[in-house]
Amino acid sequence: MPPPKPLRIAVVLWWTVALLLLLETALTWFDPTVDGRLMLVNTVVGTVMAAIYLALGALVFRRVAWARLVLTVFAAVHLVLMIVSGAGFGIPVLLLVLGAAGTVLMWAQQSSDFLTGER
Repeated sequence: MPPPKPLRIAVVLWWTVALLLLLETALTWFDPTVDGRLMLVNTVVGTVMAAIYLALGALVFRRVAWARLVLTVFAAVHLVLMIVSGAGFGIPVLLLVLGAAGTVLMWAQQSSDFLTGER
């Protein structure tokens, strides 16, 4: 049985979040106001977070039910980090909107039935 449409859309949204994180990380390299150490930390954190979003999205798509909860918690931690770090507008707001939509669709009834149903 293929994944339902809400779950497919949610996974695409999470993968889009990952790609936008990589874009945001790459754009930091062209910002002359960011010093070398901060740029290195930003690159490592952004790349690791993008890899986690990609991997967890793939696991959700493969019907691994626990990955949905881990992805939700990870997204909440990411939200807190964005608030604490004082992330501005632009890509961070887009990440927030896409993440919220992905979370809602991932927990929709059709998605839940697929993830928790018989195999």
